[in-house]
Amino acid sequence: MFRKFLIALPLLALAAPANAVEIRLSGTLLSSCILSLSTPGQLAISGDAASYGSENVGGLGATMTVVAIGVVPSVSFTAPVIDSPAGFSPTAQAQIRYTSLGGANQAYTSAASSSSAVRLLDTFTIHGRILSGDGFQSGSYAVRSTATCQQ
Repeated sequence: MFRKFLIALPLLALAAPANAVEIRLSGTLLSSCILSLSTPGQLAISGDAASYGSENVGGLGATMTVVAIGVVPSVSFTAPVIDSPAGFSPTAQAQIRYTSLGGANQAYTSAASSSSAVRLLDTFTIHGRILSGDGFQSGSYAVRSTATCQQ
């Protein structure tokens, strides 16, 4: 009788089905990029009245935060334009420059520009200026550029 039990035991082990469970972890990632201006810039006149810019005494650069998910982005800036009082010098030139913690470093330019030296979480400091050989008349001025994020 003992022998029959030993023979039956391996048969029982072979006959029992193994439990199987498929483990699947999945998700869908939608790349996104958000730009937010945390500090608007402030222009100030230079001592020689040849420039009105954020790096002159009393001026302040703008601060923009980049938050991206998925792919590291590229940030682009349109060519800067001037908002000025009517009749202001048509030869005046708007320029911007920027740096970022991720390594972007654009010298002053009046053209469109972009940087791929950006991190998923990054901070840009943007400076702007208006150069005018004719000086500045009374009124409100601004240097405008639009930033976009591409992934």
